[in-house]
Amino acid sequence: MAPETAGEKPKSASRKTFAGSDAERLEKAAALMGHEFRDITQLRNALTHSSAKTNKHPSNERMEFLGDAVLGVIISEMLYEWYPDFPEGELTRVKSVAVSRAVLADRVRERGFADLMYLGKGVRREGGSRLPVSILANLYEALLCALYLDAGLHAARAFVEDDLGPVIRSITSHQFQQNYKSALQHLVQSRNERAPTYKVITEAGPDHLKEFHVVVSVDGVTFGPGVGRNKKEAEQRAAKAALTELLKEYDKLDDDDEILEVPVPEDDDE
Repeated sequence: MAPETAGEKPKSASRKTFAGSDAERLEKAAALMGHEFRDITQLRNALTHSSAKTNKHPSNERMEFLGDAVLGVIISEMLYEWYPDFPEGELTRVKSVAVSRAVLADRVRERGFADLMYLGKGVRREGGSRLPVSILANLYEALLCALYLDAGLHAARAFVEDDLGPVIRSITSHQFQQNYKSALQHLVQSRNERAPTYKVITEAGPDHLKEFHVVVSVDGVTFGPGVGRNKKEAEQRAAKAALTELLKEYDKLDDDDEILEVPVPEDDDE
């Protein structure tokens, strides 16, 4: 299936914690996924954070593990089919952004899943949109796992294609290959930070052998320099350096997120 032109992504709305019954919560989550679950228990477990697990309802940690693998296969297959002329390195670059924690957390917020999680007391911070990125990204993988277990790989791919397809098209929209600037901008803005800025710090050599040195700044931090025969090439290389470092840094920051683990009562008959 060929990619289409992506529209603008809607801005996140301010939401309150879901206060309906258990059945209403699950019904809303299923509707957001666009799937009628045969086994609603899979969805219930996917929405359960470790701080809210009980004997009856385990946490979604095991589902995160399988969902991560399923997501990797689906995205890899999509990229392989959609971009037959992309080399391995370019496919890997696009995939690394599309399945990054920042992007997955952003999709969970946008679709409204964050407010439907089962969380222990003290974990939720000013509503689901304020939860740590790591929790939200893990929720995406768990939900995908629930869909995969309930309806198979075809249904899981349809969901990912609809949800992350526009993200992939955004990453690859401006240039055919090596568009590190586009990928960097998408990653940075998915975390609600200002767009990267580029600056030429050195321009040397005769006109026919010009060499440009460019740095890129993201939220006050400078990366590079990127070196090229023209400004565009140097900017792309600076963006590549920043993208590589930020993907590692964002994951480290997300792993350092602290949440309050408060036990919840054992299962009751509700």
